[in-house]
Amino acid sequence: MKYFCLLALLLMVSPVRADESPADSQYAIYLGENGVIVLKFQIQVGGKTPQQSFQHYVDTLMKSIDANDDGVVTVEEARGKYLNAREAAQAQLIPQTESVPRDTTPDVSPADGKITRGEFLTYFKRIGLQPFVMPYLPSSPTTAPNRRPRQAATSAEIPLFAQLDSNNDGKLSVEELTGALRTLRKLDLDDDETISAAELSPINNQFAVQQLQQGNAQTPSSSPFLGLGSEESLQKQIRRLIDKYDSTDPAKSGVPGAKVRNQKLSSQELGISAESFARFDGDGDGQLDFDELRQFIALPEATITITVNVDTAEPLKAVSTREELQEKLRTTPDGAANINLGTTQLSIVRDASDSIVTAETFLKPQFMAADSDANGYLEKSEAERAFLFGATFEDLDTDKNGKVFLDEAVAYFQVRFDAARSRVVLTINEQGRTLFDILDTDRDRRLSFRELQAAADKLSLWDKDGDGLLSQSEVPQQYRLTVARGNLPALGGNFINLGMNQAGAPAERTSGPLWFRKMDKNRDGEVSQREFLGETTTFEKLDRNHDGFIDLSESVQTIAE
Repeated sequence: MKYFCLLALLLMVSPVRADESPADSQYAIYLGENGVIVLKFQIQVGGKTPQQSFQHYVDTLMKSIDANDDGVVTVEEARGKYLNAREAAQAQLIPQTESVPRDTTPDVSPADGKITRGEFLTYFKRIGLQPFVMPYLPSSPTTAPNRRPRQAATSAEIPLFAQLDSNNDGKLSVEELTGALRTLRKLDLDDDETISAAELSPINNQFAVQQLQQGNAQTPSSSPFLGLGSEESLQKQIRRLIDKYDSTDPAKSGVPGAKVRNQKLSSQELGISAESFARFDGDGDGQLDFDELRQFIALPEATITITVNVDTAEPLKAVSTREELQEKLRTTPDGAANINLGTTQLSIVRDASDSIVTAETFLKPQFMAADSDANGYLEKSEAERAFLFGATFEDLDTDKNGKVFLDEAVAYFQVRFDAARSRVVLTINEQGRTLFDILDTDRDRRLSFRELQAAADKLSLWDKDGDGLLSQSEVPQQYRLTVARGNLPALGGNFINLGMNQAGAPAERTSGPLWFRKMDKNRDGEVSQREFLGETTTFEKLDRNHDGFIDLSESVQTIAE
């Protein structure tokens, strides 16, 4: 019996790997002031879980590589046809660290000249290509690379609240928020249907410009979220968890007479129930040590469960096991799930705007533009100026005839494109407490009319005293969690881009049909009725959800039909 108990204890505290978590669940642990809030994400992408989606990608990859269709993929057949560590790092799909192997091969177990499905899955995991990732973007001013604002301003200098407060009572009413479009329209000096930070803060502040540039160069602050999708190691995450919650207060730590931190956490310190805590307390001492906390981060018990179908427009569903949190869950008209934690609010959204895209959608216009002599193929000089971005001309010229045709380029990039698209990305944006930063959801330092329309939806979420008005002190610290398919933010540059780069600023649009990109004059990713050059009846037909804008998915759906 003694040996059985010992074995059970060892099993409970043994390391948990990322691939051992439930296939239908991903976790993000928010480090709240009074304890952790565990967000459990049940994600579907293309009808599959993130793990299933990535496995399907590997299966499709193997089938495409198996040239003689004998069910075996040889090293020679696979050469240049799968995403290697160097390309994954250049495409920003994995961290660019020295610890990532660059010249490894999938053929290792055994090294027999053949690559199995398991070897591919192990290889991608080894280089850091995971089905689910959770990047964190701290709150720092960013400037869109393709726009040159007349002036720059720090967040504190952007007087959006004051501009909307038309009666100067220090509070915003529903009427003032819904009238934001009318109030700010006169500030749109360049008439681009957006209100920039420069237009809100017209004084040219050179110190602000300098601070802006310095802010972009700063090292990102630590994320208040933990989880297996984070780029941060588990060891560092556990250390931050202990540093935040380990207390010398005996009532919290459960250690009578404690005068120093014991480097362990009790259920009171973590802010979780005794029942949940007992799952991880393998030795039953009422404290979670380093190894037990590792188990906790890998497979915690959910506080709030969010159901997300990435490729649909249906609202997110969020439920909590705690009654006091369930009362604070709200779904806004844009389908986002909002969790009000008093001084902090978490807004969880889904980005499905790029759900109907292919590599050819992006490559074809670039290819045609690069083909300067219009002969249907690219020579080396043309290709190098256009879109190689880390791929050599020899990589693309698969038949080695000194020419790259469109189908060769599409075949090469489709493998990389599919690798990115098979993954799910939960991007956490720290939006701060200033109204401008919270409403500027795409972080391009300007407010579109759509972003302003969402302002009134926030009032009921933040109105702490229930007076129907919003004061500046009631605006919470905001974190925006966006669930989306992975993309290629940069393949050695800003080539294949679905509208947002990793820094959150808009890049030059390469997605969508030519007419869509030409009409989108302000490059906000949508075509308004004013920007649309066709008939009103045509606009109404394309604007499927009748919200006054034609977005990327609506323009692509039109082509598909």
